[in-house]
Amino acid sequence: MKSKKILASIVVIGLLGFALGWGTYSLFSDTETSSGNTFTAGTLDLKVDGKDDPNVVKYFDVGNVKPGDSGSQVIALSNTGTLDGTAKIHIKDVTNTEGANPEPETDTTEPGDLGTVLLITIQYDANNDGDYDDAGETIVTSTPINSLNSLTNVLGLLGAGASRNLKISWTVSGGNEIMGDIVTFKIEFSLEQA
Repeated sequence: MKSKKILASIVVIGLLGFALGWGTYSLFSDTETSSGNTFTAGTLDLKVDGKDDPNVVKYFDVGNVKPGDSGSQVIALSNTGTLDGTAKIHIKDVTNTEGANPEPETDTTEPGDLGTVLLITIQYDANNDGDYDDAGETIVTSTPINSLNSLTNVLGLLGAGASRNLKISWTVSGGNEIMGDIVTFKIEFSLEQA
């Protein structure tokens, strides 16, 4: 009986030794690490004649206009960011005011009539050739300024690092009803991810 206990003890010790010995052996392995992984967001940065708010200039301060008068202003838009964008223009806060009402003025009621006869034409130099009358250009709109109020007009693509010009032309029509009238407005430029 004693020999069976000794034999059983030897078997248990042998099994424990085998198990411990087995744990000291390893399988082959190899590990590689990819370091420095990052994501960086791109940028859109619109400049209007090279400026940001609040330094964008007032483009129109035209007084003493009469039927038949016209003019234009060329404005440079630049995307100094790293992503392509779609340039847009938004004429907003159009306000007509009845100004001085000399005797031949035929309509002296508020809010004034100049905005109904001040035709605004916006052209985008899509092919960047400086010519606004050729087939490669985009006429964005040609309508009285009152009709542009709160509308966003798409100019076109403005790629990363690119610059394009737009031209805003104006013409006054009408008659005595606009004498002394005033129209004020804001021009908002924007760039959205293409």
